Amino acid sequence: MNTVKKKNSMLESIFKEFGDKSIFEILSETSFRRLIPVLLNAWKKRVQRKTPMNILDVYEKKYQFFGISSIPQTKLFEFAQLCFSAIPNFFDIVEVSPISPLGLNSVLSNISQNNVLSTIRDAEVVGDITSQLALECAYRRKKIIVNDRIEHLCSSHRVLRMQPFDKNKGYMQHFNLLGLCSGGRSSETNTFATTWIREHISIILEMMFSLKKIGLSFSNVSVNLSDIRFLEHLIKSLSLPKVKINRHSLDDDFNLFQVFDVEFPKKVESVSELSKKDFDYCGLDDKRTYYSHLENEIIIPLRRKYPFIRFCFDFTRKSGLGYYKHICFKVFATTPNGNRIQVSDGGVVDWLEKILQNKKEAMVISGIGSELTHKLFGLQK
Repeated sequence: MNTVKKKNSMLESIFKEFGDKSIFEILSETSFRRLIPVLLNAWKKRVQRKTPMNILDVYEKKYQFFGISSIPQTKLFEFAQLCFSAIPNFFDIVEVSPISPLGLNSVLSNISQNNVLSTIRDAEVVGDITSQLALECAYRRKKIIVNDRIEHLCSSHRVLRMQPFDKNKGYMQHFNLLGLCSGGRSSETNTFATTWIREHISIILEMMFSLKKIGLSFSNVSVNLSDIRFLEHLIKSLSLPKVKINRHSLDDDFNLFQVFDVEFPKKVESVSELSKKDFDYCGLDDKRTYYSHLENEIIIPLRRKYPFIRFCFDFTRKSGLGYYKHICFKVFATTPNGNRIQVSDGGVVDWLEKILQNKKEAMVISGIGSELTHKLFGLQK
């Protein structure tokens, strides 16, 4: 049997196997082993109808997806090298694949599958460098025997997001991200989380200092520390609309406390500014002891090391709901144009615990947007 007849015979057998199923059932339930040959054949026939002019037309119409970065590659390499120079040598700086297993981000962090580019080969284009690093961390953790070994990974990688972005703010659908990941065995006292949150914040700050060598200007730097469980408990206690809050999670103009008349300190630099009445009013357990622990383990050591940077607890944080497990942070700075911009984001995630099915596994991630940081904090000539 020649190749063409063999291929047609295979496709016919697959179509018979589909039976009377709807197209949706076929696409969502059929095993990839049986489905991929059909899809590949369909895509091949579609491509046969294309011309070079069609390709250019698509390139022009969807330039946000296919076009080049507004930052020269040499500058991005320089940016990455300076960041790498600020990272402790126990981090393994790796080059990751441009694709990851289908569903990585949706399964780990509940991000909509619509926000990543799915492929017909049971894979997706990398949409988040930290989740890709988390997968490699889990792969390594699964193979080691010594449980007290901690895996530290870092990579600078181009990612693609499918949701629309505001071009006027300098965003593109694809952009370079530099991510950090630390994964290992947690302890009963939860020292893993506080230790590596503190370390990741310090690394990000050191990166920012290094980036000044290429003319990036960060003024009035501040670090906001949060625990996403505070908002989860607040939503439950005050019966706040979680769907609405999630919908506005990335909207800086949506003031959660103002919209819902929440009477709780928005930001404090010390737990001493909080009272039991603050928690009582919102129907919450008094967590001053817990936040004192975070202050002692994270904020005070960092404040000693970086006395010129403002550290505070931020109770208004809404981004990261359903993404971070508990402790998280944001680093802010003022641009040369006077705008207050988020430089970095990070926190504790349960990804390693989920992948390895072991509650004793813990992970801290963080990241910085290379291009956006370069655009917004570069000195305009």
